[in-house]
Amino acid sequence: MRLDALGLTLSGLCLFHCVALPIAAFSAPTALGLLTPTDTLAHIVLLAFALPIGGIAFFLSWRRHRTSGALIVGIVGLVIMALGVSHIFGHENEVVLTITGALTVAGAHGVNLMRGHQQTDLGTGK
Repeated sequence: MRLDALGLTLSGLCLFHCVALPIAAFSAPTALGLLTPTDTLAHIVLLAFALPIGGIAFFLSWRRHRTSGALIVGIVGLVIMALGVSHIFGHENEVVLTITGALTVAGAHGVNLMRGHQQTDLGTGK
């Protein structure tokens, strides 16, 4: 459950970064040229954290619950994020793919957290 909470937090940071950067760029267009290389670097760094944390969290949750829905959704989200960072579909699609992937991953982590809390509540009788 802690890895899912961490994964959800990282997804939130990624979303904040992806939404805040375009707003900042519209506010100060000259800053966009300075931020573009660091934007890709930030996505690579976030993905470097997201892949192992998400992969382990989704696998452990699948092992605990034996339902594959969140596992599949989480993996799809991680792949979408990786496609965005890799620029296979062009640099201009990086933000859209990253946001889509982060929302997908966040949703899967959220489902895992809810399942974990339901299981805990059932186990303790609360």
